[in-house]
Amino acid sequence: MKRLIFTQNSLVLLLLIVMLKGCASLVLNYKKSNVIETYIDLNSVENDQLIITLDPEPFPAGEVTFYMPSVIPGTYQYSNFGRFISDVKAFDKKGQPLVVAKEDANTWKIVNGKQLDRITYLVDDTFDSEEGKEVYPMAGTKIEKDEVYLLNLHAMVGYFKGGKEWAYRVTIDSPTDLVPFSSMESASHTATQDVFLADRYFNIIDDPILYTNDDSVSFTLDDIEVNLAVYSPKGVHKATDFKETLEEMMQAQKRFLGNANTTKSYDILLLLMSMEELQHYGGMQGALEHHTSTTVTFYEGLETDSLKEYLVDVVSHEFFHTLTPLNVHSEQVHYFNYNEGVMSQHLWMYEGTTEYFANLFQVQQNIIDEDNFYGRMSDKISRAKRFNDNMPFTEMSTNIVDEPYQANYQNVYYKGALINMCLDIIIREQSGGTRGFLNVMQALAKKYGVDTPFTDNKLFDEIISMTYPEVGAFIETYIQGETPIPYKNYLEKAGVTISETEKKLQSIIMIDPRTPFIAPKPNKAGSMDLAVKGLNNRLEEIGFQKGDLIRVFNGTEIPELSQENMGALNMLFGASFSWLPEQKVTFEVERDGERITLGGTVGIAVSPAKGITALEDATPAQIALRNAWLH
Repeated sequence: MKRLIFTQNSLVLLLLIVMLKGCASLVLNYKKSNVIETYIDLNSVENDQLIITLDPEPFPAGEVTFYMPSVIPGTYQYSNFGRFISDVKAFDKKGQPLVVAKEDANTWKIVNGKQLDRITYLVDDTFDSEEGKEVYPMAGTKIEKDEVYLLNLHAMVGYFKGGKEWAYRVTIDSPTDLVPFSSMESASHTATQDVFLADRYFNIIDDPILYTNDDSVSFTLDDIEVNLAVYSPKGVHKATDFKETLEEMMQAQKRFLGNANTTKSYDILLLLMSMEELQHYGGMQGALEHHTSTTVTFYEGLETDSLKEYLVDVVSHEFFHTLTPLNVHSEQVHYFNYNEGVMSQHLWMYEGTTEYFANLFQVQQNIIDEDNFYGRMSDKISRAKRFNDNMPFTEMSTNIVDEPYQANYQNVYYKGALINMCLDIIIREQSGGTRGFLNVMQALAKKYGVDTPFTDNKLFDEIISMTYPEVGAFIETYIQGETPIPYKNYLEKAGVTISETEKKLQSIIMIDPRTPFIAPKPNKAGSMDLAVKGLNNRLEEIGFQKGDLIRVFNGTEIPELSQENMGALNMLFGASFSWLPEQKVTFEVERDGERITLGGTVGIAVSPAKGITALEDATPAQIALRNAWLH
């Protein structure tokens, strides 16, 4: 997941966008003796369902157990993908059916396993099934015949007991005018059929496939090839719209990472959703990370500039997962348990380090200035306080799929990033500015790499041995312990502090970073009005008052508040996110039974907040540490 923000679609319905980030798999070495032949026919679609056939090597004897994953890397919650498959059948070599018994939501047993030749089943997509609402869209499946197929194979292809290390050969028959995009190893490609190779089940999880029209661009980052494929239902956005922005951003990431990145290619699969699909998922958008690719889902109606901004935000995070967990990960990640959710204690690193670096590199590479970086860290401090600040981060991580820990998951992108900020400052201080936490991660990546996991309970000792006792004290007190972090103490080491300030709002219609200025209010007619519930500096100067009923919003009459009109209302108010400060706007409100016209320029709306600012009397030592940290 990613932090919660408001966008053009999130106002009336208060649809919070969840940026999902995650992790998955390792590299390919297709030389296994046990191979599961997997067949998917995209041409034979009925009711948005596909037929999947799995043909494993012969089983020696006894009962065979077949699983669909309950939990996958990167989502940190139970998804129970078995609920999207049905009509599971097993056959022997003569085509005669075998008895299949369903054990639970994700488990099936074939009693006469020695006779098993193949199994078949139907798989439903998540984009229009009722239960699909509970799966993040970027982790789901979209099956739209002859138009687009988002194949997150963890929701489609299962594994056999004892067979997580078996290889898969995936044969996909497809429409002639659709092109596959994936980081999975390709064995062959024709206009109507593709064959992919997966070294083990982890690669099935890790390598999603997007079949769509050929709208793509490519560029290189030194020795890394980056591919961007875009599906836009109405053709509103093209891959070329984002090439320059992503290339500049990822070039800067590559410079920042140095030799810690060993990825040879990286694929960005961007699927844009309709308003109906956005509402199906409760306004959720974002990205799911894989080690050499990412699936990204956003609303097609976003302005191109806004979509560029969000892509930079999520893709920068996702690409840093090529450092961790790709090159630095524990045994729990390397040998993932898909049905019991056995987790590592190091989410502070997998997600926290990744999120911190996704912000730090931007200030170090001059993509953003120091004030922008301070604002981002300030926002994380504010958001982190909404979670249980006494919950040990290692305990939360180990138990993240269960409550009350799951409810605190989002904090990995707030407090998790702040943990890394403090560690970075400590190491900079103790090393006289010559080293930072990136150096530690580079050393770990060099030692372990893609194929060698570390032992989960030994990582902290290793980090401490590479750094300083002060790092050990911080880990024991603030990562393993229950003590809230005194951020101000660490920031002041670098000549910055936390003080009262003002925060620029994303839109004139917000009264704080998360709250729109309107709310539904029942009227005497038994329907609902939109009433002003709060003001910011610009709304007040334009002339709004609390209690005003909005009748006309910048020239457009407010439609009746109904489920059918929610999309139009979100689009209407969401347009304010792209307004420029000098733009003139007009409104009509009803106040005490009288219609009143209000107007003015958009200007810049702000709200009071605690923010990070530079100390005016910072010492030379503090300034030197700040410069080493941010430049």
